[in-house]
Amino acid sequence: MTKLQNWPEWMKTTMSNWKKLHATSIPITFITRVKEFIIPLFLSFFAGGAGSSFSFSRWLFPAILLSLFIYSVVYWLSFRYRMEDDELRIKQGILVKKNRFIRKDRVQSVDITTGIVHRLFGVCKVKIETAGGGTEPEVELVSISLTEAESLKRRLGNGERTDDSKEEQEEEPFTSTFRYRVPGRLIVASGLTSGKVGLVFSAAAALLSQVDQFIPQQFYEKTVGTLVAFSTAALIIIFLTIAVVAWGISVIITFFQYGNFEISKTEQELTIERGILERRQLTLQLERITSVRYVTNPIRQLFGMWAIYVDSAGGGSKEENLSTILLPLGTKKDISYVMEHLLPEAQFPDHINKLPKVAARRYIFRTSILWWVLAVPFLFWVPNGWLYLLVPIFFTYFGWQRYKDSGCLFNDAHCILQTRHVNLSCNVLPKRRIQSLTNSQSLFQEPKKLYSLSAQILATSGGKTFLIKDIDERQRDDAVDWYIGNLRSSKNE
Repeated sequence: MTKLQNWPEWMKTTMSNWKKLHATSIPITFITRVKEFIIPLFLSFFAGGAGSSFSFSRWLFPAILLSLFIYSVVYWLSFRYRMEDDELRIKQGILVKKNRFIRKDRVQSVDITTGIVHRLFGVCKVKIETAGGGTEPEVELVSISLTEAESLKRRLGNGERTDDSKEEQEEEPFTSTFRYRVPGRLIVASGLTSGKVGLVFSAAAALLSQVDQFIPQQFYEKTVGTLVAFSTAALIIIFLTIAVVAWGISVIITFFQYGNFEISKTEQELTIERGILERRQLTLQLERITSVRYVTNPIRQLFGMWAIYVDSAGGGSKEENLSTILLPLGTKKDISYVMEHLLPEAQFPDHINKLPKVAARRYIFRTSILWWVLAVPFLFWVPNGWLYLLVPIFFTYFGWQRYKDSGCLFNDAHCILQTRHVNLSCNVLPKRRIQSLTNSQSLFQEPKKLYSLSAQILATSGGKTFLIKDIDERQRDDAVDWYIGNLRSSKNE
């Protein structure tokens, strides 16, 4: 026992009932870190190849790679976990040791992901989110077996006591009460209308800015000369071709990200599975969903198509703005069918109480005033500047549309706030999940007796606020009475 006490902590834990990550976590962690350091690695590679003489820069690229590999090995050696007394306990670190204790009643979601490398070895990555955990998962198990992942998910998701010192008993899995698979045509339609083509152009521009210094000046001169030689029609065809290719790439990205999208429901949980190359399985507690959002953009709205997002105190992803996508795309009929089985109390509302007419001018003013101001110099100093008037006229119409689409509704169980920026969002907030409801009035709203209303809920980022501007006194009073009644009923319960 004395000899064991003199050993390093990570070696002692291997002798106990602590569990370690699968050995594949070493290459997986290494690949992940390389992706994070891709730009420094890229620059160090070219810096090292710039000269043939012995120099620091020549060894910079392999030194960074070696450091990342050593970090991956040390991470695997020092990381240990186990379930004990309804807690997930984690030890990690050699120089700086960290101990984490996560009670199962604080777990908001369990996210199981299997990438290409994971599938080769029959392992997966597990992310565990807790309430108020922020944008990063509370715990990330880089590589564990699928059996162990399912065991963790089951033991963190139900209410039974667990202890590694006791023999683990086999539990019957929860039976799904509803299962829905999103058709492939809707996934493709989601990619065509998602707006990710802008992200493709942004990524291309970012990459070009990094490699710009390595491209010879002669290449730019020849390229510009070639483009100038083309006719206007040829240039239009070239740019349209580039746009179509970027659009196609965005569809492919969406298809790989959301392909084989499947939703299942048990009595207590929602499970969302999606992805072609990287398969993701996210489990959310039904009782901890804090909002349901129906979202559409102008193109989707033309075809009556909507996407559904849910917020909870954990489980959101960065690519979905820290929310969880429940349905990538569907018609009103599709979303009505899905929500009737998943969350019938949060159905899309049949109607919404519109804003007062006096609010229309404020919406139009806020949306278009900047463009009207910019129109003045165009009219006086730019040839055919009157054509620029089409821009503020468009934004004037868009401001009117924002006013028409906005509104609110309060029923027994929910507060519904509908707003439009570019996308139209109908936000259904469960009464019990609203942390605070605030009404305010600015100096500009006071003469018209208008108010702003905001509702705050718990979300992955810690908190999310929904705001609607320019409601009238009656709507404000309805909101206050509704929320005060909510507080009283909660106290009585």
